[in-house]
Amino acid sequence: MKNKVLIAVDISETTIEIVQKGIDFAAKMNASVIIASIIPIYVDYLQSQMALVPTQWDEIYTAQKQYALKELEKIKEDNDYVDIQLYVEVGNAKFDIIDKAEKEEASYIVVGTHGRTGLSHMVIGSTAEYIVRHSSVPVLVIPIKKEK
Repeated sequence: MKNKVLIAVDISETTIEIVQKGIDFAAKMNASVIIASIIPIYVDYLQSQMALVPTQWDEIYTAQKQYALKELEKIKEDNDYVDIQLYVEVGNAKFDIIDKAEKEEASYIVVGTHGRTGLSHMVIGSTAEYIVRHSSVPVLVIPIKKEK
């Protein structure tokens, strides 16, 4: 069975750094790559706003998926020496990344961490931390250090 590395990104300013480190890691194992981005579904907000026209949310999510795919396609083109598959869906990254890795029988998950602490960490939560704690697939965490 060929090795696969699932690289989970959120289409932010850190995406390229995380993907590049994940691709470098995969190349050392002669592994194929799945770059996965989960567009967050705003369940709590949606439930309170159901009176809004539902198609507005569909349009928002469709636009976000198209943008994410466009950004990931650029990365794929720049790394054409690696077998890369793209995966973009709407959902909850904490659960969906683990599910995708298990379904694809990934050898590793690569995920970045923004390094939030305190109240920001409590409010936003940490997708990377959740994945590390709950995944049956080994996880490589790329720490992202922001300039001060």
